[in-house]
Amino acid sequence: MLKPVTKESHKDVVDLWNICLPDFKLSDRLLEQNSWQSPYVLHEGSAIKEIDGEIAGVVIAKVWHETHGVSLNKEHGWIQMLLVHPDYRQQKIGTELYRYAEQALLNNGIKKIQLGGDLGHLLCGVPLDQQEGITFAEKFGYKRIVESVDFTKTVTEPLSLPEKKNVQFVLLEKEEQQQLIDFMTQSFPGRWTFEAHDYFAHGGTGRDYVVVKWEGKIVGFCRINDEHSALKGPNYNWAEQFERLGGIGPLGVNEDYRKYGLGRAVIEAAEYYLQQRGKETFFIDWTDLIVFYEKLGYTIWKDYGIFIKQVE
Repeated sequence: MLKPVTKESHKDVVDLWNICLPDFKLSDRLLEQNSWQSPYVLHEGSAIKEIDGEIAGVVIAKVWHETHGVSLNKEHGWIQMLLVHPDYRQQKIGTELYRYAEQALLNNGIKKIQLGGDLGHLLCGVPLDQQEGITFAEKFGYKRIVESVDFTKTVTEPLSLPEKKNVQFVLLEKEEQQQLIDFMTQSFPGRWTFEAHDYFAHGGTGRDYVVVKWEGKIVGFCRINDEHSALKGPNYNWAEQFERLGGIGPLGVNEDYRKYGLGRAVIEAAEYYLQQRGKETFFIDWTDLIVFYEKLGYTIWKDYGIFIKQVE
């Protein structure tokens, strides 16, 4: 018998996650922000399995609904987590939980299901060292569409802001919020625009956006995260496992300005501002631009398969 997932199960879910995925230490603040406070959790598709009063497994599903006036694909749903305690595997508990979540997603009109990578995700996909998870995904018809990685880089020497003619790399001011939203809507409609809206809705002041200004006009951005960020992005998910960590990304430059090296420069600016906040390890999550970031001195921390299932 499955039971609804509620905040009352918080400690059990944290403990189960950390038993199943010890390389990714789930913190109380992370589960609180990305699951219990998330308006995208599909409650009728999320459940725990108990055996003799002990949690044996959990699944949490998510769906999109229009927020902040931003439109995303309403037929795209996610499994945020699907875990079974090692002591209870090979008893079809994972199958029971998965089918429960999948049916609820189908009932809500979902036609594409992704493992991880949800709005407010914990993991962007299935860690490639988790062979059981990969086998399970493939068994239920998921296809790996791309490999993505998390990067880290540690810097101890003093950094400086990049210098380019007519260009400034500055932290966004609170009164420039609408300018950033307008830029994002024009240049990066969709998820990054939604995330900018969500950041400000959670009390963000602008301190977590490095913006590229060309003769005073915003033409690029880079999000950064630290312990004071109003809404902590996924590149800060595992910060407790590192010393003095700051998160970098997402980032983008308007297509009309991409031939001037501004993408690389805004990363250097993000590193500079994080170092000014006392950070020495930088974390970039969920990217397939492996060669690009390795040239900037980053090394792979973890790699993932992005698994998606198309359903009719």
